[in-house]
Amino acid sequence: MSWPFACQVTGGGRGLLLRRGSAPVVEFAFGLPGDPVAGFEPDDEEVRFTRTDAFDARLRHTPDDTGWTTTVTLDNTTATEQALPPLGVAVTPASGWAAWSWTSDTEGFVVVAPASGGEPCLLVGVRRGFLRAAQTAPVFLATDRRGDGLGPGVAAFHLAHPTGALRGHGRHATTLEFSAIAEPDAAASALPAWLPNLVVRPGDELLLQTPDLGLTPGPGVELTTLGTDALLTAEPGHREVTVHGVRGVQRLRVSFTPDVPALVADLVADITGRRPSACAPASAAVVAGALARRWTTDPERTLDWLEREDWLAREGVFGPAIAGVIANETRDAALLEAACEVVTALPYQPGLAVVGTRLWLGTMRAGLPPFDLVAVFERAADDALSGLENAVLRNLAEAQWAPVAAGFVNRLGGALPGQPVGLPEADAGLAVALLRMVPEHWAIREAATGASEKAASLLLADHADRLHPTHDGLAWLLMGEIGA
Repeated sequence: MSWPFACQVTGGGRGLLLRRGSAPVVEFAFGLPGDPVAGFEPDDEEVRFTRTDAFDARLRHTPDDTGWTTTVTLDNTTATEQALPPLGVAVTPASGWAAWSWTSDTEGFVVVAPASGGEPCLLVGVRRGFLRAAQTAPVFLATDRRGDGLGPGVAAFHLAHPTGALRGHGRHATTLEFSAIAEPDAAASALPAWLPNLVVRPGDELLLQTPDLGLTPGPGVELTTLGTDALLTAEPGHREVTVHGVRGVQRLRVSFTPDVPALVADLVADITGRRPSACAPASAAVVAGALARRWTTDPERTLDWLEREDWLAREGVFGPAIAGVIANETRDAALLEAACEVVTALPYQPGLAVVGTRLWLGTMRAGLPPFDLVAVFERAADDALSGLENAVLRNLAEAQWAPVAAGFVNRLGGALPGQPVGLPEADAGLAVALLRMVPEHWAIREAATGASEKAASLLLADHADRLHPTHDGLAWLLMGEIGA
């Protein structure tokens, strides 16, 4: 594919902005250690030169007709081994674009794809050196733990081992190759040929056929040798395996998907051990979803816990959803009607139509006048998530809305392993729920199903490791099953 992007050095040599036409696509901000060297004059290729007591660091760009190459180097200027200083890059997709990454230290890539589908994608792969996501878990940004990372829409990557060292007068170099691909899944060609699916189904094991590579299981992983193959088992959650080969040492994150009813039952036991007033509405929505499915050990006690709080008085869309479940359990028509009134009064936000549809079904089952769901649809916001929500719930025209669904497949990385760049768990959970509703006759249906199931497994593994204290993403996975 021909090179469709234009590159511009920004931020005094620190940044690299890529555009398509006049519109920004993504910006890379390189962090070199030390201070700028006095008297350095950047040229067409070498754009930044910094120095510490022990290291010289340089940033170079080399454009060509088919792409772009960026190289960062660290030179140990002393005669003794020195700990590597921090060296990294922050990736920030522009509005209308999304990014997904897979890294294993010695191999990896970042894919930047249009959030509405249909345009060429950017592939940034490591030709040599080091690439590691600075935060590999949780996969999705936790609602109330954004201080752990850089926040929504941005992610950082190490370009040198964060705890490594460099011999005296030695050089470390990382070279990144920029190229264009037609769709995110085309990045799979950059994956090692031996790499299996790194998302393991509930109760299953992972088979690694790596006769020429050495394996070291991480904490919580059991390895069984079968001839030249290895069988890995572990408790649900994200686990690590180290692979030793000719390219050096690679770290693989393997996600063991939990059994959903068992996971939810355990979480409900934890959540209901606290006062309802101290719990986030999303956490209570998980409890309500479990109660509706009878995934609790004591449904009567669970219902009593939910009834101890006025969820309609809490902010957001989960309150009416919880009230709808309570009303269904207790045959409380007045509570169901009150929940409908709250949805009608709420400003539109993504997920409101999902909750409204649940309440509409509730009124039908209760023999009440059906909730005016059309009025909710007509207030939909113009953002992509709200648009997709209305399209799949109302079965709108494929020609108009399939590209939007394709954009959310891109946000969830298609069929690729890895993790998104700065995608909040709430947005991921709702996107998964909506992609599961894509009509069967849409051409994007298969890709939507594959991306949503992979992302759901990654989110569930996050929750198995207790990495999302407010449970927003999991709440949408449960509430997004309209009939449950």
